[in-house]
Amino acid sequence: MKKGLVLVVVLVVLPVAAWLAATFYVGLRVEQVVRDEVAKMEILPGQKDILLDVVRYERGLLSSSAHTCLIIQGELAAMPQAAALSGQVCSLSTIHHGPLAFTDDGLKLGLASTREVLDLSALPPEGKALVEQLFKGKAPLVGTSFYGFDGSVRIRVALAPVDLDSPMGKIVLEQLQVDVHRPNIDGYPVNSFVTLKGLNINAPQGQMAIESLTGSVDVVDMLGDILPLTDMNLNGKGLVYAQNDLPLLGFDFTLQGSSQDDGDTLAGKSGLWVDNVIGAMVPLPMDSAYLGMNYAGLDKQALIKVNALNNELDQLQTNMLLGAMANSEPADPQQTIARIKTLIDEMMTVIGEQLLHPGDSRLAMQLLVDNAGERQLSLDARTRYLGLEGRNLPLQELQGLTEQQMNQMLDVSVQVDMNQAVIPPPLAMRLPGLAAQGLVVQQRDRWSSVLNASGDEVVLNGETIPVAMLKQRLEAASGLAGAAGDAQIVPQDGELPAESGSEVP
Repeated sequence: MKKGLVLVVVLVVLPVAAWLAATFYVGLRVEQVVRDEVAKMEILPGQKDILLDVVRYERGLLSSSAHTCLIIQGELAAMPQAAALSGQVCSLSTIHHGPLAFTDDGLKLGLASTREVLDLSALPPEGKALVEQLFKGKAPLVGTSFYGFDGSVRIRVALAPVDLDSPMGKIVLEQLQVDVHRPNIDGYPVNSFVTLKGLNINAPQGQMAIESLTGSVDVVDMLGDILPLTDMNLNGKGLVYAQNDLPLLGFDFTLQGSSQDDGDTLAGKSGLWVDNVIGAMVPLPMDSAYLGMNYAGLDKQALIKVNALNNELDQLQTNMLLGAMANSEPADPQQTIARIKTLIDEMMTVIGEQLLHPGDSRLAMQLLVDNAGERQLSLDARTRYLGLEGRNLPLQELQGLTEQQMNQMLDVSVQVDMNQAVIPPPLAMRLPGLAAQGLVVQQRDRWSSVLNASGDEVVLNGETIPVAMLKQRLEAASGLAGAAGDAQIVPQDGELPAESGSEVP
């Protein structure tokens, strides 16, 4: 009987001891993970005077607590207002250890589960009063995260509802939440999803409302640890801007965009769809529209270099701004200014000489406008970069090119088609003159134009003409509009006399 009791005790105690040992080990691991993650965070890129620091970590057997605060140090601490914030804006974290984490949401199997609350209790009385007025006693920001044994992490950050009514206006926000998933805490992709509902801002200058905004923004990869490849898909409902309760602009929208690694080059595309368009600010009769753009053939290493230069430029400018706010100048301001100029010059050189690949770099844009189920406007524009004789030029040589040489660097195609009902009156008055020069074509109640240009040759609405003649026709059409028909109409076949441009009043 005793042997059986001992066996039962052993069978119970050993798993419990193993679980406690595992929990203790996980607690050790989690503390290092938390400290490492906080150390990697940057409030301002490249700025070490503003940082987050784990000022207190209390590790227990089943759970731990961490106190992480915003710290102001260095030259910035000389500013009374900045120094007063140091250690006053903090995050209180409760960390439940795995492998079995007993959380407020139930039992979870994983490395750890955390709950973080933004703590502003140390703020001065006027700051606490404002927070109380905004969030009605609720924690302004609450975050939860879950760390899996596979290295993944799931994070949710939610802002408390806002209801502020003051003499300056009224702000209401029902929900703002961001969910983030990283399959690997140190790698990519980083998948995020944003949810915003019920935002209303009513101020003397006007009112803005958003019924809802939802969607995903994913960082697929990070090239050179500096250039993100992204996928984005956002959907907005009930966006309205009004004044005196009169809607000036309102619409629903879908915004999509992505970038793609093609080896030595990058490509990307974006599209904006708007529906249910209303308001006095709408420039022409429309209830829906689409604007799309795509590019290809941008040099990857050049883009990485441009981003690196831009980041260093931002850091220098931020340092100068913070130094000015702290009334402390850098040791050698002229050296800083010279470095900024060097960065700008280097950035322009990289863009001009490396960013584009002759023959491969392309840009296309499309605009479509509809109203009551009918197409009102369509624009399709495309260009391909050829370089000069298939090569890029240094900036100094580029600035010295003739107009003819510049024309040879691009292939351009433009197609436009408009319903006469959406053409503004000033432009409508010019259409007969444009048609007389063959620049536009009328078909019943629509006006269209198709232009393809390559080098010195242009195909305009099916007619092949030199670029010089296109310029002369544009000048002649402009003169026709200004002189109400007194201008000389230029023939569409044959060359123009050299002095004909000067004869147009």
